[in-house]
Amino acid sequence: MAKRPRKKRAPNRSATRSAADRPLRAVENREPDAGGDRELIASIRAAMRSEDPTAVVTLVSSMLSVTDAWPDPLGEDDQIPLDALVDSFVGTPFAETTVALHVIADLLPDDLDAARVRRGLTGRRHPLPQAVAGLRDLRVIDAARIGDELGDGDNVILGLDWPGIGGVTVVTYVDEAFGTRVKDVFLVPEPFTDVCDRYRELLASEGRRADELEGVGIADARASIEAAIALGDAAGPDAVPDDWAGPGGEPVGWPGARPFVEMLLRRMPAGGRSLLTSDALPEVSVGEALAGFFAARSGAPALDEEIEAVRLLLHDAAEHAGHPLRWSPVQVELALTQRLPFAIDVSADTLEVVPDVLPRVIRYAHRRLGVAHDATEQTVAAVAEWLPAYRTLCDAPSAVRWRDIGSMVEAFQHGDHGPLLVRSLADDVGGPVALERLDDAPLPHEPLDLEGVAPDVRDALVEISGLIDRWLDESPRVAHLGPLREEWRTACRRLLVGATAKSPGWLRRRGAASGRACGLLWATGVPNRLVGPHGAVLVKDLAADFGVTGAPSTKAETLLRAWRDGRWLDDTSLGDAGMLVSQERSRIIRMREEHSR
Repeated sequence: MAKRPRKKRAPNRSATRSAADRPLRAVENREPDAGGDRELIASIRAAMRSEDPTAVVTLVSSMLSVTDAWPDPLGEDDQIPLDALVDSFVGTPFAETTVALHVIADLLPDDLDAARVRRGLTGRRHPLPQAVAGLRDLRVIDAARIGDELGDGDNVILGLDWPGIGGVTVVTYVDEAFGTRVKDVFLVPEPFTDVCDRYRELLASEGRRADELEGVGIADARASIEAAIALGDAAGPDAVPDDWAGPGGEPVGWPGARPFVEMLLRRMPAGGRSLLTSDALPEVSVGEALAGFFAARSGAPALDEEIEAVRLLLHDAAEHAGHPLRWSPVQVELALTQRLPFAIDVSADTLEVVPDVLPRVIRYAHRRLGVAHDATEQTVAAVAEWLPAYRTLCDAPSAVRWRDIGSMVEAFQHGDHGPLLVRSLADDVGGPVALERLDDAPLPHEPLDLEGVAPDVRDALVEISGLIDRWLDESPRVAHLGPLREEWRTACRRLLVGATAKSPGWLRRRGAASGRACGLLWATGVPNRLVGPHGAVLVKDLAADFGVTGAPSTKAETLLRAWRDGRWLDDTSLGDAGMLVSQERSRIIRMREEHSR
């Protein structure tokens, strides 16, 4: 009897749904492992038992802030996938994960993601803390703002109506000392009016007016916080010092609170305007501020260095503090210790005048902005506090070199190659002073001086020098050099003795004298343009004359390390005019004159 054909089944409904429509069940129900899952659940349990009713929301916000649903503040591209975090909670049906998923659903900015999380909660009956149950209906009902009188930051204060808790206050601190950004967020489980009263008491204790704490529209508060977030996300914010930041370099308290704060912003009315202190400063250009400073000045006409110093200070404040007239103790510290000593295209005379000019610039700026007298005096006092560090940094060799290199690079970018070339010439002869004093007199004949050489390596040194003498005297390859052979001999002897006096160990290693002689001739011949494609001797011919099968440069490595003694020098530079023959020094002098005009 033939079998009846089976009726073809229609596909299961779940197979026709997109991934975005499916409940999150990627992880099977399981017990937490002994590692990270158990610790994570324990931390949620501790937050649920905390006396702080906002603890669970704060913790889950921190968890979400390191997922790929939010920007990575450090740009390290090591964020946790949001799906992985949610799937792990969906697959572990405990009371703690139920609570966390409810918070996640309310904090997620994407409605589709939130709906998927809520579908993952289907069938769970765990009781929720009142604060978590009320999170979905939380509202922002009040707002206030208090700014720093010197513009270093603002506190934006939000009053919440949080079902299950009552009055809760969120204080968002916007730091403006390093470019506007959110730095810290505080959730205070106390009513808005109580927190504002404490702020007024604090203002009074500091001699400030209580009305500096002002009520603002909720839409304006939203615009202020959103502006700070957007500016903090922008490329290239100033670096925050390590002691003013969290362990990863991010501002303290942020971005851990970001998911929670952005949930609040979505529930606040739009259409407001930012009320941050930086937005209230009058529009003043550097040119206007410079003209105003000298118009208000009395006495003798200003010197060029004074004008440049004032211009430098106003430019620095405009670029880094956001306004040419914005000066505070924090900005003074940053300018004197982190920025001005390393300013490029600035003369030493201008930097020398800065300590005298800065207090006057501060007083002028504060008069224009209407800053209180006491705040001005605190700012001026910061100048005296940080001047010793400023002077030390300005004179530090690393800062001097940084300024020089920066100026040369800037000139190069504008098509002027002269400064960079002149600096390269200076490095070749031993520095700017040596370049300025350079002459083209022939190197004198000098005997081999063994006075400063260790006794145990003198024989090796004499043998190397003898091989070089014989080659210079007898090789037909250099016969046409005439008197330059004697100068080359002197350069070789100076390098040989100088390197050995500094570090005789290079001659204590095993090595053939012929190879070392070849390396020495290469080391002195290349900087003098005597060895190479356009020199008197080709490299391969030099190697052949001494029976060297490899590159002569390899035979010079230990010699040059001994000579440089830790200094950074180009492979083809000895950094000493005393080892350059007259022909090469004459060429350098011509280039110096041509590019120093």
